[in-house]
Amino acid sequence: MASVQTIPSDIHTVVIGGGTGGATCAGLLAAHGSESVLLLEAGPDYGAFQAGRWPKDLLDARAIPLSHDWGLNSGAVYPDRIIDFPRARVMGGCSAHNGCTASVGARADYDQWVEDGNDGWGAIAMAPLLDLMRKRFRVQTLTVGELTMAQAAFMRAGQAAGLPFADDLDQLEAGIGIGPMTANIVDGTRWNSAFAFVDPVRQKPNFTVMGDVLVDRVVVEQGVVRGLHIHRQGESHYIQCQRVILAGGAYGSPAVLLRSGIGPEAELMKHQIAVAVALRGVGENLLDHPCIQLDFEGSPAFLESVRTNSRHVDEQTVGRAKSDRCDSGPYDIHAFLVAGANSGHPGLPPISIYGGAMRAKSQGRVTLKDASPHSVVAVDPRYGTDPEGHDLAVLRQAKALLTEISEEAEFAKVLGKPVPRDFSDFAGSIVNYCHPAGTCKMGPPTDPDAVVGADGQVHGVSGLYVADASVMPSITRGNINLPTAAIAARIVAKMLTITPSDLATRSAI
Repeated sequence: MASVQTIPSDIHTVVIGGGTGGATCAGLLAAHGSESVLLLEAGPDYGAFQAGRWPKDLLDARAIPLSHDWGLNSGAVYPDRIIDFPRARVMGGCSAHNGCTASVGARADYDQWVEDGNDGWGAIAMAPLLDLMRKRFRVQTLTVGELTMAQAAFMRAGQAAGLPFADDLDQLEAGIGIGPMTANIVDGTRWNSAFAFVDPVRQKPNFTVMGDVLVDRVVVEQGVVRGLHIHRQGESHYIQCQRVILAGGAYGSPAVLLRSGIGPEAELMKHQIAVAVALRGVGENLLDHPCIQLDFEGSPAFLESVRTNSRHVDEQTVGRAKSDRCDSGPYDIHAFLVAGANSGHPGLPPISIYGGAMRAKSQGRVTLKDASPHSVVAVDPRYGTDPEGHDLAVLRQAKALLTEISEEAEFAKVLGKPVPRDFSDFAGSIVNYCHPAGTCKMGPPTDPDAVVGADGQVHGVSGLYVADASVMPSITRGNINLPTAAIAARIVAKMLTITPSDLATRSAI
C-alpha cells in the first residue's frame, strides 16, 4: 500500500467514501483487479483492526457512538422541529457506529428492482452476495439464552401479541415473527466494513487508503471523467483518474454530484454551479423507514441490569408484522426494542420500543446549502407525505402493535412508567430509523428520474459510478448495511465482468 501521506496525482480508480459501500467496493476491486485503487474517506482512518488504534466507542457494540457524527439534522428545513440524521465520518462509515443489526430484506425487494428495469438485480443474483456479506461481516444470531432481561420479555410480549417465534429473520424468505436478530458483533466488537474488506488488502501494492480527505467535486469534460479536486490538511489537490466511484451514502453522493455540475438545473443554477449533465433525479427520491416511538422510564430491575451487565447490547430483538397496506412481500412493519448502554446518552430515554414502516412511500430530498464542500447538505425527509396516506396508515397500525406489546404484564414490569409523548400531530411525531437511501436512483435511461444505470454508471458520464444505498430504486425492508455492501459488490462484479456467484466464491475468506 502506498504511503497515506503521499497524494497520488494519477491513478486509475478513486473510490469516494470509506463507509459500507466504499470500503466494500474498494476492497473487492483491489483484491480482484489489477488497476490502482485509491480509497478516500472524509474522516480518520485508524488503520487495521489488529493495529489497536481504533477508539473504544467505535468498537463497543453495546451502544451507538456519537463521536464521529457528521452533525446532519433537519434544521435547515424544519427549524422548529430538529430531527437528527446520524452519519459516521470515519473509515467504515455507518457500519462503524450502527446498532449492528444485520438484515437483508425480502426476496420481493430485489425482484422489484428488476421490474423497475434493472436487469441482474433480482433476488437470485443478489443472494450469493448477501451470503458473502454475512460471512465477511461475521454475522451471527443470538440464542434465546443470550438475550437480556428486556429483550427476552419483549420477545415473549410480541408472541403474546400474535407474532410467532422466528429464528430466521436474516433470510430473504423470512415472514412475520419475532426473535433474536442477527448481528455483526464479534466478541463484543462492532465488526465494520473496514475490517471486513479494507484490512485484507491494505498491503496490496495497487491499493492506497487515505483518511481526512474532503472531496470537492469530480471533473467531467465532454461527458467523461477526468479527475477530482480534494482538500486535505488545509491544502487543495487535483487527482487525475480514469474512474470515480461515489460511495458517500444517500446524503454524500448526491452532494458530490451536485457540486460537480450533475443534477437538476435549477438547483445547480441556484448555487452558480455550471451544468455538466442535467439529471433531475439527483438528490430526489430520498427513502427511509419512518418510525413511531414509545418511551419508558425503565423499572429499577431493568436499570440495574444495564448498569451491571457489560454485554447489554441495545437492540438484537425484532418483530416483523404485516399491515393491511402491505402490497408485496411477507411483512412491512418492524417492531424493535432499544434498551441498553444507550441509556447513558444525554436526551435518550432509558428504554424505548419502535415501530417502523418498512415499505414507506414518502420521498424526501437532499439539496445543497451552498457550493462549499465544507458545508453539510440540507435534508428534507418529508415523512408521512405520500398522497395516498400509506405511511401514516402503516405507522398507526405499528403504534397499535407497540401498545399491545407494551401492555403485556411481564414486559410492562420491565418498561416501568411511560414517558409522555404527544401524538396529536401524528406526522410530526415520526422519528428516524437512520436508513437513508434512493437519492441517486438506479433505473434505465428511459426513466427521467434515474441517476445511474444497472451497471452503477451515472447516466451521461463515462467513468463515473455510484455504489451505495443511494442507488436503491426502492428501499429494502430491513436495516440496510448488508444490502448496501451487496450493492457495492454487485457493481464490482459488473466492472470485473464476472457473475455475482463468481465474485462471492473468489471473495470468501
